[in-house]
Amino acid sequence: MGRPSRRPRGSGHIYRRGTIWWLAYHVKGKLVRESSGTDIKSEAEKVLRARTAAMDQGKLTDPAAMRTTLEDLGSIVATDYKNNGLSSGREVTRGYARLGEFFGDDCLARSITSARVEEYKAKRLKDVKPSTVNRELAALRRGFRLAHRYGKVPTRPDFSLLKENNIREGFFEADQFRAVHGKLPAHLKLLATFLYWTGWRKNEATRLQWRQVDLNAGVIRIHGTKNREPRTIPYGALPVLKNLFDQQHKDVKELERKKARVIPWVFHRGGKQIKDFLGAWHVACGKAGLAGRIPHDFRRSAARNMLRVGIPQAVAMKIGGWKTDSVFRRYAIVDENMLAENIKKLDDGVSR
Repeated sequence: MGRPSRRPRGSGHIYRRGTIWWLAYHVKGKLVRESSGTDIKSEAEKVLRARTAAMDQGKLTDPAAMRTTLEDLGSIVATDYKNNGLSSGREVTRGYARLGEFFGDDCLARSITSARVEEYKAKRLKDVKPSTVNRELAALRRGFRLAHRYGKVPTRPDFSLLKENNIREGFFEADQFRAVHGKLPAHLKLLATFLYWTGWRKNEATRLQWRQVDLNAGVIRIHGTKNREPRTIPYGALPVLKNLFDQQHKDVKELERKKARVIPWVFHRGGKQIKDFLGAWHVACGKAGLAGRIPHDFRRSAARNMLRVGIPQAVAMKIGGWKTDSVFRRYAIVDENMLAENIKKLDDGVSR
């Protein structure tokens, strides 16, 4: 019986530490040792082949790549968001904070295996919805993709996102809006009115500044939106909004005289930007008998209301800032009242 064939020089080898198989190979003449994360020999050999293949293709040229941590991945994503002017940087930071609580900020990226990601899913699903877990995993996936492109990690774990089935179907009818509106603090009444009529995202509304408002023309012009497309909204064509902006501007000017400083925010609390108002919001909803409703329900209501009165979908999308038909359709859910109104048209038309 002949001797087993030896592995070619430079292709590395595997060995066991306890029950886990480890890899050993050289990168630029430096010995690298890493856990394969598995106790199955064939899987460990597969990982080793992936490493050597990456070296052959020039994708693994820096031994330091083996020391890239989860925190490093987060920094890479944060830099990418900043360089590309993306507006979800804080969401990425929060996502990596959650990932760090499970894996550890100093956890080596190469030790985050597909199996470990599944464990993360299981743990997080005990506390949050699949959509939240997906946002966190999307940030992790982006980090691995960028790091792999830059030669900072040898491979990327293969994992899927969770199926989401948490589409809300809440609407605010006119009387419900008035009920909640009447219970809100004065500084939130104007903001709620604007959200109800336009369907804007609340963060876009709270960041709106007077320099973006042409009072004479009755037009709002904004850039740097979530979908990265500028928008022009002729709010002056809607009396309720024209009166709102005219009165708000007078009040702001009076407050500026008292405080002797410029107030840039259209919607404000004592001259300061409104950032978090969910506490006051939930109190108002509870008093109005509508506990559990969220400000984002205004966005869905606006989409439905625009279609209900015959505003073309393309125009409605421009007003509310929906970029694609598929996204808009998620918000423009047809409710029972709208169905009844249209079914009645059948009777009117067929009976003639």
